[in-house]
Amino acid sequence: MEALLEKEGDVESWNDERLDELSRRMDAGFEKTASKPELAAVKREISLGFDKTDRELGRLNERLDKLFWGIGFVGLTIGLNMVADKV
Repeated sequence: MEALLEKEGDVESWNDERLDELSRRMDAGFEKTASKPELAAVKREISLGFDKTDRELGRLNERLDKLFWGIGFVGLTIGLNMVADKV
């Protein structure tokens, strides 16, 4: 493995053996990272952030719905007044 690490900067092509070694090293790194207790806390924080964002987007959707209906009501009122004015 040390030979692979030493040549890593000099070699321009990757063969199957080097790719397999890289894959094993990456898998080991991911396993080590996933087992850290801080990762659970970070996942909880991210989850809480997404929950807060979902609530805020829900409120925004409600406000946009009210705005849409308000604009529609005003447009309908203006349109009916224009039609009534012509009759």
